[in-house]
Amino acid sequence: MGRSRQVTTLDTAGLDARLRPRDDQLVLEVADPARSAGTGTRDARGVRVFSGAEGPFRSYERRVSWEPEGDRHRVEESATWQLAFPYWRRLYEPLVRRSVLRPLTRGARAWWLFPDRLSPEQSTVVAAMALFNVVGGIIFGMLTQVTTFVSADLGDGSASQQTTIFAVVRIGTVLTFVALALTDRLGRRRIALWCCWIAAVATFLTALAPSLAAFTVLQLVARNVSIAALIAIDTIVVEELPPGSRAMAVGLGTLAYGLGAGAPVLSLPLADLGPGGWRLVLAVGVVAFPLIASGARHLPESSRFRAELADRDEAPRRRIRGTRFALLATLFVLVNVFVAPASQLQNDYLRTERGFSGLTITILILVTSVPGALGVMAGGRLADTRSRRWTVVPGLLATAVFGSVFYWLAGPSMWLSALLASVLGALTIAPLGVLGAELFPTGRRGGARGALNVVAVAGSVSGLLLAGALTDRWGFGPAFSLLALGPLLAAACALWIPETSGQTLEELNEP
Repeated sequence: MGRSRQVTTLDTAGLDARLRPRDDQLVLEVADPARSAGTGTRDARGVRVFSGAEGPFRSYERRVSWEPEGDRHRVEESATWQLAFPYWRRLYEPLVRRSVLRPLTRGARAWWLFPDRLSPEQSTVVAAMALFNVVGGIIFGMLTQVTTFVSADLGDGSASQQTTIFAVVRIGTVLTFVALALTDRLGRRRIALWCCWIAAVATFLTALAPSLAAFTVLQLVARNVSIAALIAIDTIVVEELPPGSRAMAVGLGTLAYGLGAGAPVLSLPLADLGPGGWRLVLAVGVVAFPLIASGARHLPESSRFRAELADRDEAPRRRIRGTRFALLATLFVLVNVFVAPASQLQNDYLRTERGFSGLTITILILVTSVPGALGVMAGGRLADTRSRRWTVVPGLLATAVFGSVFYWLAGPSMWLSALLASVLGALTIAPLGVLGAELFPTGRRGGARGALNVVAVAGSVSGLLLAGALTDRWGFGPAFSLLALGPLLAAACALWIPETSGQTLEELNEP
C-alpha cells in the first residue's frame, strides 16, 4: 500500500484546485459526498474525500482537509493507493508517490505514464507481458553470447562456422510460424504458455549438449518457440490496450527483454573459466521456470480473440491486404540483412579482432546497450503521440551509419559508435514492433505475424551467410559497410508505412 501526505498553505484559488476531482493520465477521481464535510472554500473548515474511478489501481483514495490560517488556508492532503499490477510495483511506487498529490497540468504528459489512462486489467496484462519478455530475453540471448565460445570448444571457431549455426537456427522459424498460426485457432494465451515451457526446457538441455549439432538443434527449438511466445503475448497486449498506448507497451516489453538478455551477458565471465564454461552460462536459464509459472497467473486471453471466436461461424474471416504485407516484409528483410549479423558477430569481432575477454565484452555491451533504453522509451512515446513513420526513419539511418562504422574503429571511437547505434537505432524498436500487429485483422493477426517473422528471418539468414563469407574474405569493416545498404533502403521503404497512431484496430482493418 502506497501512502503520500503533504501540508501546505494555499490561497482560495489554490484550495479550489485541490478540491476538484483529478482527471489526467494517472487517475480519474470521483468525490465521495458521504465521507466529505463542507462545500468548499466558502466554508472555513472542511474535508473532501475522492476515490478512484479509473486508473491502474486496485484501490485509491485522496483526502483533503482545510482550516483557516490568517487570510489563507492550511491544507492537509493525503493519498493511499495500491497499484493493480504485479512485479514492477517497486519501480513505479516512487513515481506515483511524487505525482499523486501533484495533478498534471492540462496537456502535460509524464514521461513514465502511458499516453492513455490504463485500467487495472490493462496495466496487469502489460506487467505480465514484461515478465515474459524477461524470460524471452534470457532464453533468446543465450545463443548470441555463447556461440563464439561453443564454436571454439566443439568446433573450429571460425566466423563462417558461427554464421552457419546462426543461419541453421533461424531456419527453425517454421516452428514460429506454425505456433503463431495456431494462435488464431486455439488462442494467444494457450500457445504462448506452451511455447514458453518448451523453450525453457530446451535451453536447459542445451547446457548438456554433447556436440555442436546437438547444441544447434536445441537452440533452434528454444529460440524459435520463445519468439513465438513473445509475439503471441505481444499480440494480446496490442489487442487489449487503447489506441494511443500500443507502441509504448511494445517499447516497455523491449526494455524488459533487454533486462532478461542481461542475464547471459552478466554470466558471460563464466565462459572464461575453461573450454566448457559456456555450459554454466546456459545453466542460468533455469531461472525461467519459476518466472513462467508466476506470469501464467496474470496473463489473460485477448478479449478481441474471444469475440472473434464467438462470431467466427457467423462472420467471414477478413483477408490480409497483400500490399501491407509486402511492404512490411520488404522492410523487415532489409533491416535484418544488417542487424542480424551485426548483433550476432559482434562478440566474435571483439574477441578475435580487438582481443576482448568475456568480461571486457560484458562491460562494452552494458556500457553501450543500457542507454539504449532511452531510445526505446523515446521511440515508443513518439510513435504513439506523433508518428510511427517519422520515428522509424531516423532510427534506421542511425543504425546503418553508426552500426557499420563500429566495425572499422577501435578504442573510444568504437565505444561511441556502439553507443549512438544503440540509442538512436532503438527509436525503431517500438514502432516496428507494433506495426505487424496493427495492420492485420484479428482473425489473421497471428498467422500474418508468423509469416512476417519467416520473411524477416530469411533476411537474417541471408545477412548472416553473406556476412560470414564477406568477413572471411574482406574483413569486418568492408563487409558491414556493404550490408548497411539494407537499413538505408529500409528507411526509404518506411516512408510508405500507413500511419496507425491513435486509430483502433477495427478502424485500421475495415473491409
